[in-house]
Amino acid sequence: MRTRPIKQPEAHLLDPRPPGTSPIHRPGVDFVTYHIPTSPPSTSSPSSKLKTTIHLHPTSHWTSGLHFHTTHTEHLRLVRGSITVRLGTTLNTYSASAGGQIDAQCRVVAPGLIITVPKYVRHNWGRADHMLRRSRIGGSGKLPDDWSDDVVVEEWTDPSDSTKPLFFWNLNGVITASADDPKSAPQMVARWMLGGWWIPFQLFVIFWELDNWPVFLSLEGGNEAGLWLWLWQSVEFVMTFLVLFGASLVGRVLGVKAVVKERTPKELWDAWQKDKNGGSKVH
Repeated sequence: MRTRPIKQPEAHLLDPRPPGTSPIHRPGVDFVTYHIPTSPPSTSSPSSKLKTTIHLHPTSHWTSGLHFHTTHTEHLRLVRGSITVRLGTTLNTYSASAGGQIDAQCRVVAPGLIITVPKYVRHNWGRADHMLRRSRIGGSGKLPDDWSDDVVVEEWTDPSDSTKPLFFWNLNGVITASADDPKSAPQMVARWMLGGWWIPFQLFVIFWELDNWPVFLSLEGGNEAGLWLWLWQSVEFVMTFLVLFGASLVGRVLGVKAVVKERTPKELWDAWQKDKNGGSKVH
C-alpha cells in the first residue's frame, strides 16, 4: 500500500522582516525559520541588541534542546503564540495573548513576556502544545487560547556580541549542507567512519566554540534539591565538557571549524576574523 507523503508547510517570512537579518528555513517535523543578524554589534550604538527571531509553524515539533551557557545570559521575548520553557527544574508556560506566564487553567500568574536565562541554568523551550503534551503534566489542565498560532520569539544575549548569530548561521549551515559539499581527504575519511555521527560531530565543535553546552543525559528527575541536585548537574556538566572537548580536539586535527566563511555573512565573518587575530583584519 502506497502512503501519501506528508505535506510540508510552506516557508514564509515574517512581515515586516526583522531589520538587519536574513532568513534560514529548516523543513521537516521540526519546521522552523530563523531570522538571523548579518552584521556584528554596532560600535556607534553599544546598547543595541543583536536579536535573532525564531518562527515556529503551528505543526512544528522544534525545541531548543536542553542546554546551558557559561559566558552569556540569554533573554527570550515571546512576540506571538504560546511557549513552554523549562528553566532549571521548573516548567512554565507563557501566552502572548494572555500577556505573561499562565497556570494550568490559563490564568496569568506573572505578567510579562521576557524570560531571562542566567548563566549555567539548564533550559529548553518550544511550542506550548508540543511540550505540554509530551511532558509528565501533559493531558492535565488547559491549553492557552493562542496554542495553535504561529510562535514568534526574539532571542538575544548579554553581553550582546556576535556569538549567538555566528552560532545560528553555522549550526544551520551544517544541518542544511549538501552531502556533496567539498571536504578534505581526512574529513571524507572521518565522515565515512562516523556515518550518522558526522553532523553531530560538527555541531559539537560549534557548541564548544560558541558557548552552547547541551545536556546529553538529564540525570535529575525534577524532585531533587540541594546537594543531590548539585551532584547530578555536576555529573551532567562533566559529561558535556568531556564530549565537546574531545570533539574540539579531533576537529583541530581534521580542520573542522566552528565558524566557516562559506556559511557566515561577510560582515560577521570579517568581525570574527578580526577578533580571532587580535584586532587585525585578515582577508
